[in-house]
Amino acid sequence: MKQISFIMLLTVLCGVLAANTLWDDAIPIRQGVNIEWFRTGTDTPDGAAIYVWSDTKLGERDLWAQKVSATGQMLWNEPVLIDGKPDRQEDPVITRTSDNNYIIAWIDFSNDLDGNVYAQKIDGNGQRMWQDGGVPVCDFFAIQIGLNIEPDADGGAYIVWGDSRNPSKDLYAQRLSSTGAPVWTANGIPVANGVGDEIQNTMFPDGQGGLMIAYTHSYVGNDDIYVKRFLPAGTMAWTQPLLIASGAGNQNSVRMAPLGNGEFALIWKNQPAVDDNIYGQKINLQGQLMWPDPFVVIDDSATTAAPQLNPRIVATSDHGVIVVWEDFRLDNQNPDLFAQKISNSGSLLWAAGGVNIADAPFGQYSPRLAADNNGGAYMVWDDTRNGNAPNYDIYAQHINGSGTALWTPGGLAVCTAPHEQSGSLIKVANNNIFINWMDIRNGSVGIYYQVLNTAGVAQLADNGVEVFWGLSGDTPLQNYHLLPRSTDVVAIWQDTRFANIGYQIYFQIVNPDNTVALETNGRPVTVSVGAEQLTPQGVVTPDGHIAIVWEDKRNANPKIYAQLISPTGERLWGDTGLEMTDESPLRQMEPKISYVDGAFYIGWSGLVYTNGLYVYQVFGQKIQNNQKQWGPNGILISDLGTIEGIAECTISDIVDTYYVWERVNSLGDPRIVYVKRMQANGTPYAGWPNDGIRASSYSNYDAMQFQAKSVLTNNGIFIAWKDIRTDFILNYYGQILSPTGERLWNDEGVSLADNSREQEFAALNSDPSGVTVVWAENINGMHDIMASKYSLTGNPLWNALGNYVVQIDSTQTNPTIARFANSGLVAAWSDYTYGESDIYYNYIRNNGSLIYPGAGLVLCDVAKFQYEPIATTVGTAAYVMWADGRSSGKTEILGLYMHKVGNEDVAICDPGITSPAAFRLIQNYPNPFNPTTTISFEIQESRPDYNLSVYNNRGQLVKSLHRGELTRGNHSLVWDGKDDNGNNVSSGVYYYKLSSRADNQIKKMVLVK
Repeated sequence: MKQISFIMLLTVLCGVLAANTLWDDAIPIRQGVNIEWFRTGTDTPDGAAIYVWSDTKLGERDLWAQKVSATGQMLWNEPVLIDGKPDRQEDPVITRTSDNNYIIAWIDFSNDLDGNVYAQKIDGNGQRMWQDGGVPVCDFFAIQIGLNIEPDADGGAYIVWGDSRNPSKDLYAQRLSSTGAPVWTANGIPVANGVGDEIQNTMFPDGQGGLMIAYTHSYVGNDDIYVKRFLPAGTMAWTQPLLIASGAGNQNSVRMAPLGNGEFALIWKNQPAVDDNIYGQKINLQGQLMWPDPFVVIDDSATTAAPQLNPRIVATSDHGVIVVWEDFRLDNQNPDLFAQKISNSGSLLWAAGGVNIADAPFGQYSPRLAADNNGGAYMVWDDTRNGNAPNYDIYAQHINGSGTALWTPGGLAVCTAPHEQSGSLIKVANNNIFINWMDIRNGSVGIYYQVLNTAGVAQLADNGVEVFWGLSGDTPLQNYHLLPRSTDVVAIWQDTRFANIGYQIYFQIVNPDNTVALETNGRPVTVSVGAEQLTPQGVVTPDGHIAIVWEDKRNANPKIYAQLISPTGERLWGDTGLEMTDESPLRQMEPKISYVDGAFYIGWSGLVYTNGLYVYQVFGQKIQNNQKQWGPNGILISDLGTIEGIAECTISDIVDTYYVWERVNSLGDPRIVYVKRMQANGTPYAGWPNDGIRASSYSNYDAMQFQAKSVLTNNGIFIAWKDIRTDFILNYYGQILSPTGERLWNDEGVSLADNSREQEFAALNSDPSGVTVVWAENINGMHDIMASKYSLTGNPLWNALGNYVVQIDSTQTNPTIARFANSGLVAAWSDYTYGESDIYYNYIRNNGSLIYPGAGLVLCDVAKFQYEPIATTVGTAAYVMWADGRSSGKTEILGLYMHKVGNEDVAICDPGITSPAAFRLIQNYPNPFNPTTTISFEIQESRPDYNLSVYNNRGQLVKSLHRGELTRGNHSLVWDGKDDNGNNVSSGVYYYKLSSRADNQIKKMVLVK
């Protein structure tokens, strides 16, 4: 549903702009699931459990749930989608209602960049009972975080959250009826909104239809604890908040347990000085303190003075409570777990200082509790006894009412699978003890669970049963590549899906019909070698084989490995790849690869010891017929001979058999680009000295050349580099070196477009008539995209200072360029016009003119950031791939997406492209804005049917700004950030569309409050 809705939205809003794309939508090449486990679950009356989480398997972050049985079955078959609106929904909480259904609340970013609170009700079969998308609990324009939820007495729920509307951090609450209607004031009533901050809280129904809530109040560095009681109508039952804990230092981390008969026990962390201790109290519905004040659970300040942290509490069946906490008395670095039982009358029932629950090596963390039926409790925690962090495992214990451990002393191992298991949760349903957790045994995050009987015997498979699992991690910027074959393309990338191992190298074959030939999310270049793989590079042979090289850390010292892949994706150089050298120097890095006349030429930067220092030099290897041809350890390419001082060389590229590197000298020229053409036998071609040839003879004190890029031409190798000569501003210079080692352009190189502004992110292409360069030009702190073409003799074929591909009052960066067979070009780039970067593209004719002058065409403008496109062509189509942040939330998560577009000849003849002659819609100003912005447009043709409207990112009409006649000329209208009903809209992305029967145009804007 979500994907369908998104495609419909693009159809409505993007219409004409998508006319050149050959696929209906961009496709994921690498899209993670990225489960966020928020310890959200509940038991059910039929002896099962429901777990709720968020993930990104549909692209953006959505909410899902699953019901599991005591015998390991997924009772809803596939997970149930709770909410899948645009952007992200996360941090869910759940409660079982008095009518035996379930209400789930979450933080929702679909209409507000700061987040709103939404809720949904489901029945025991997972059916949604309220409107799709949930009901808004609070959509006030402020940050809402930190949800808590408890049932009311009438099938609804109380929901509490942290709110910054005042703008301090306060607590607000709403009561929803059984039908999802707000019972209290819209957007919630203040629970605590005084001076200072109130966020951390604990709450339970009061047994009379109302709510009891305790919270921490922070002000000028001091934390105190208060309690309030709210009646069902939302009014306070007491005239004043009840102060539970104050005084010197901090009192915080309060937790509550209902004892029945209108009584509640509370515990908290008390820190009068440097030592944290655990204190407690009991109150009744009238707000009276029922235990001595202060009531000490444990205070060892006078003896060991070790911290006690993270207390948890549960009410027992005999109306007492059991408290468990992390304790540092036995180990000042790693906590153990201790517990105490308190009677209803306020007596400590177990040994002074509590009983030792677990004191295994390393640490025991984050305990959770559930009561048994006999005055005791079940406990679960995260444990590092089997190897310390990050090797967390799950352990549990059953403590009876006398404080005796009934299961394995020190804790029963629930899950000791490899790598990390954490975030454990415990629920009891019909004497089945459900324990679940976040699990990365397979490298990415999954949710697993186990069921124990009351004797502690596991009812499911060892180490638990998977509830749901999916790919985690992402694709780092700059470490992905796109290679053309005769009819398809190959994507190669560096992948973080195995967080416990590190980066791995994956590849995928993408068919022209937008399907993939290999496994979803790609195939690894090797089986797991238990170590990190970095910086892949690849090349395709004429018969469709794929060769990939990378830096590999499986050995003590990082080395370069290679893999040959068959045209259909099988590994041909063994499951673990082929190492380039037998020896293992301190480090090899930055591999490059080319293919010439049946052989692969590979280069890398290798660390060597010379003159008392470790420096990098460039090495090479040739692979032919699956064998190393240049000896077991390759050959030195950057042969320095005898020079003064120290020189370090790092590889930049290999094109054909030309090796390109940058050389840094301690004496003489500071940083220079060198090139060397190698023969098949490992010696330089005639005319090429052992130490290579400088790309430029310029040798003044400011001879600094950076980040060389290269491409093969009919006359030799073209190299472009960033150069600071004369003005210390980084501009691009270029040179062609002939096959015989001659500089064919000006001996010092040619300035490609010196506008006295910094240039970066160049991309190159060549054809028989010359070389084309695109780059990002820094204009007053913002980049625009420029391009230039030079003949093979070094003369500009377009404007000598470059042509603008796009020039607007915002940042465009990271251009890519690819050439069609007819010498037309497609360029794509990252565009920050609307704050978050999108992918735009345009076509450049061979004479340098643009098919679509102006801002270009939208290729992808989904929510969040899209970065660093790369393009290649196959026949009459171009493929563009980019890093896509649509799954991002609390942290940025980058997937890989790809789209396919036709060439410019198809584009200009396509009858689906509407001529833009009727009018021109101009970007609103300011943008982003708050709360007003001006929308301007130029009308070329007077007509009676113009319509200017604002839409939200679901394609819903927000505001009609004009309907009717507009005359030829310039016009402007102001949008005040209100909808057609006069209500202020929330922060977020909006679209404004000007249309008539002759044309329609859309632009995006961002409201930020």
